[in-house]
Amino acid sequence: MAENPRVGVLVPNLFLRVGVDAAVQAGGGQVLGLSDPAPAATAGCVAVIVDLDALGPDPAPAITALAATGAAVLAFGPHVQGERLAAARAAGAVVLPRSVFLQRLPELLAAVLGPGREG
Repeated sequence: MAENPRVGVLVPNLFLRVGVDAAVQAGGGQVLGLSDPAPAATAGCVAVIVDLDALGPDPAPAITALAATGAAVLAFGPHVQGERLAAARAAGAVVLPRSVFLQRLPELLAAVLGPGREG
């Protein structure tokens, strides 16, 4: 039996993390908890879910490095920080405001983990 695809999760807020982990597992993914956004920590992940607050004031360098690994980067942050959201988007992440992220996460994961996914 094939192993479920790994999804790195860098979400320090435990309230949000519970919902993210549940969505990953429901979508058929295996959660890999991350404490560091370093690309080496995400080896073998098909996707990485990131709370932009965990990346400091300028998320772009970390997002660029993660996207360069070939993993899909799904990120969220406060809707009032439009410049940070835009910077993360420009760096290669799919970015949503925190207020809608958990609602849309199942469809985002389906696109990454779905049956048509090519490794």
